[in-house]
Amino acid sequence: MSGIAGIHNRTETPVTAAELERLGATIAHRGPDDKGLFTGKQVGLIHYLLRIPSAVSVPQPLTSEDGAVTIVCDGRVFNHAELRAGLESRGHRFSTAGDVEVLVHLYEEQGEKFLDGVNGMYGLALWDDRNRKLILARDRIGVKPLYYADTGDSFIFGSEIKAVLADPSVRRRVNARAMSDFFGLSYVFDGETMFRDVMALPPGCICVVDGSGSPRVSTYWDMYFEPDHAWDEAETAARGLAILKNAVELEFADVDPIGIHLSGGIDSSFITSLAADIDRDRIIALSAGFREKEYDERNFALNAAEKAGVRYEEIEVYPEADTFLKTMLEVIRFVDEPTVSPGIHSFYILNEFTGRKVKVVLGGQGSNELLAGYNRYIMADMGDRFGRAVKRLNPVAAAGVVREMKGFFGPQPLKSLFLEAGKPSARRALRIASTFAPAEKMKLFSPAVVSELGGYSTEQRYIDGFINAPASTTIDRMMYLDMKNMMPNMLRILDRTCAAFGVEARTPFLDHHFVEFAASLSDDAVLKGTESKYILKKMGEGILRHDTIYRDKSGFAAPVTPWLQGHLRREANETLLSERALDRGYFNADNLKAFIERHERTGKGVWQVWMLLIFELWHRDFIDS
Repeated sequence: MSGIAGIHNRTETPVTAAELERLGATIAHRGPDDKGLFTGKQVGLIHYLLRIPSAVSVPQPLTSEDGAVTIVCDGRVFNHAELRAGLESRGHRFSTAGDVEVLVHLYEEQGEKFLDGVNGMYGLALWDDRNRKLILARDRIGVKPLYYADTGDSFIFGSEIKAVLADPSVRRRVNARAMSDFFGLSYVFDGETMFRDVMALPPGCICVVDGSGSPRVSTYWDMYFEPDHAWDEAETAARGLAILKNAVELEFADVDPIGIHLSGGIDSSFITSLAADIDRDRIIALSAGFREKEYDERNFALNAAEKAGVRYEEIEVYPEADTFLKTMLEVIRFVDEPTVSPGIHSFYILNEFTGRKVKVVLGGQGSNELLAGYNRYIMADMGDRFGRAVKRLNPVAAAGVVREMKGFFGPQPLKSLFLEAGKPSARRALRIASTFAPAEKMKLFSPAVVSELGGYSTEQRYIDGFINAPASTTIDRMMYLDMKNMMPNMLRILDRTCAAFGVEARTPFLDHHFVEFAASLSDDAVLKGTESKYILKKMGEGILRHDTIYRDKSGFAAPVTPWLQGHLRREANETLLSERALDRGYFNADNLKAFIERHERTGKGVWQVWMLLIFELWHRDFIDS
């Protein structure tokens, strides 16, 4: 892991070391072991290095032999040995043993297509002095972050938003569109941030900045769903297992010791088992649990660790009322933007614990979004099947779906099932994906926010994305949107809460070869009735415990409901209904009070209350200050 930042001046004004240091000081925690700078006629780059025990860690920036190409990179090139061998055979000479130098030589050969053969996680900036252009690039899935702002005279970028905001020319203003997205869908759409003047470089994209005008952003990789409907279960499971094994081997290879976030579910247990087959003595399995027994899964994590034969350590998470808001402000300061994830507090505590043990940790992120692991995919599939049955006047099939839904979800969703039977699948998917219902959200917003939105509709943007997704089924379209929009937000939490404590996070399920494998699966390979992640479970048979594969799983989900309705209730409500919060003018005060009171009375809407609380805390730290 590293931290990178830089400035490109279109006026050809030299970038000073002091300007770079100002940006870099905000992200120095990402790389506390070394710092390097590069300044040219109109560009400056800065890099902070985290040294990984047992791995080759080379200080940056790195420059080509002729001085024409200079790079700073946060991340890892996992297939660097293979790429280096090919480059050396074609006459390239290397000056370091590190992985990042292959990118310099690939660019010399291939120009802007230099990432086509790279397998890795990276956010990078490359200065091409010969052609006077700056290139930013981000890995295919967005494991590594990269942000930028274009002020006209200057282009500022960094690994974290706070680095971009450190430049005095970048204004701190709330992005009303992102605010609508956040409260509507629980994430901000790909490419935007909660700051009006700061953009996120989307995953799988490259951004070119030269003297010709606005930055040019283009896509070099995307996820295309091309399902194989004639799949063979044994062959498909074997193929998926081979791809996942290779991903774990690449990401595990150069680290000793290495941590694994182990919750005891199939995803993290699978990663633990495959890593243990390589070298179990290097592994420390790390887990977090809760006092609230219905949320605590440490016994399952311990069982998985014992099955894999690896060292196991755990921590208990319980936020005290008098320190909770202080801790959450620390978390938000690292994360940069509001996040709906109730587990962010727990994850922060877990990663503080992780940082005392290891410098690299593997995680199971991505499996749910790639293999229909969430209940919303099951609900969407039931809605599709019910709609088809009604359209074909097949009462037997329709009644079967009703029984199945009632048995799995209870009677609550049946009303929506009946009302939406004739609606387009995009509308049904939107309703399932929404956090605040559209009418409820707009009622909560103040007239000033509604006016600033200027007709922008989060919901229409979701529907347009659903319709235009490179997929043909409802489940695949939903997973595509989740991978493109929700996943980068989740990875931001992973990256920042790990970086806060000098830890690099790696995610084998998000190796782009496994992502492409998942996109080749038909719906019945990932979801059979109510059995989600079907093919992954078949991959795990004979490797994992049966109860690890087939039990219900909540992951590192935090007990936010009992917290907000219990010992954190008073402090949360006082924060949300404080004069300071109400005077901001984002929300209709009467409607906000009514919403909070309804939550108090019924216990419903805990996620929405959490979102409102996180938004307020974020605003206090990033906008007020």
